[in-house]
Amino acid sequence: RSHRRLEPTIIGKAFRTKINANFGATPGGGKSSSMELIGAAMLAGADTVMDLSVGPGIGKMRREVLRWASVPVGTVPIYEALERAGGDPEKLDMALFARVMREQAADGVDYMTIHAGVLRRLVEATKHRLTGIVSRGGGIMAAHMHRHGCENFLYENFDEILEIAREYDVTLSLGDGLRSGSAMDANDAAQWGELEVIAELGKRAQAKGVQVMIEGPGHIPMPGIAANQELNDRLTGGAPFYTLGPLVTDSGAGWDHVTAAIGGAMIGAAGASMLCFVTPKEHLGLPDVNDLKEGMAVFRIAAHAADIAKGRDMAILRDRLMSAARFEFRWRDQYALSFDPKYAERLRGETLSGRGADEAHFCSMCGPKFCPMKIARDWFKD
Repeated sequence: RSHRRLEPTIIGKAFRTKINANFGATPGGGKSSSMELIGAAMLAGADTVMDLSVGPGIGKMRREVLRWASVPVGTVPIYEALERAGGDPEKLDMALFARVMREQAADGVDYMTIHAGVLRRLVEATKHRLTGIVSRGGGIMAAHMHRHGCENFLYENFDEILEIAREYDVTLSLGDGLRSGSAMDANDAAQWGELEVIAELGKRAQAKGVQVMIEGPGHIPMPGIAANQELNDRLTGGAPFYTLGPLVTDSGAGWDHVTAAIGGAMIGAAGASMLCFVTPKEHLGLPDVNDLKEGMAVFRIAAHAADIAKGRDMAILRDRLMSAARFEFRWRDQYALSFDPKYAERLRGETLSGRGADEAHFCSMCGPKFCPMKIARDWFKD
């Protein structure tokens, strides 16, 4: 393995719900560099990171990340393949893709998204959609198939992909290239048809000794969320389900980290193994470091809420400790047990600061005479 600094993490239904943070350079650029973003993501608690860079310099960026990232690093090889094809999907083929995949694996990439479930018949089923195809990888493969009148070469050459993955011990994340991009398109024939295909591919991967995750949606209204987890479990036998949110409303521009965290908590409680975070800039532009920190905070809360619903002992213990610290007015412990200690401390300091603030048995919401917990504590003492 070439990823020398890797500290392995385990992903699955039986373990703590994990969080992935996406980052990456684009020709449009952004205020924060990719290296700043990945550093901030790890400090904020990301369990894995995924490099979604497009444009020139993809390989250089990847190798720099792998030199010092301590969490598993993922990529989407079709992006680099398209870059080498001059940005023209028509020039893609399996030989080029295999070279890129092998080079990335040799560099030390830990997991790769493979859009092998985007089949011609399923692409046809997206024509009725309000928002069509919203996955980069899905769009690339659909364009290639349309121009050549052929089937998905990743699907037809999946055994070769498995050989490379097994040789380099790369985990496959089977991509949802036909995920819904709006609530109106949720849980349609294209989305669930693709899930059926990648579920079968996942079984083939497991049979060859290749670790696999199944990627999920997307934009899903609340009533349809649990059905996605149930279908994944039934089709795959319980393979780790890795979802983007899902976003529970399409009208949250600027606050889509919240709309996605709501769906993430719900599907996490239903059994999803890893949540891909969303930032406030989703649908609007590239995030900066502050956007990333905000997205990570709300997704850590979502994953924690899911773990409580799953009955995970450490998640329940954390809340028990926080509640005890709150009842006993141990402010420093409350900060430490929160998901963003500096932010929690700053908010309290805005309304109550100075000498003795950390020993005060009240906050500015009720003041010293009307705090119900202080009254209850005094009553218990008596």
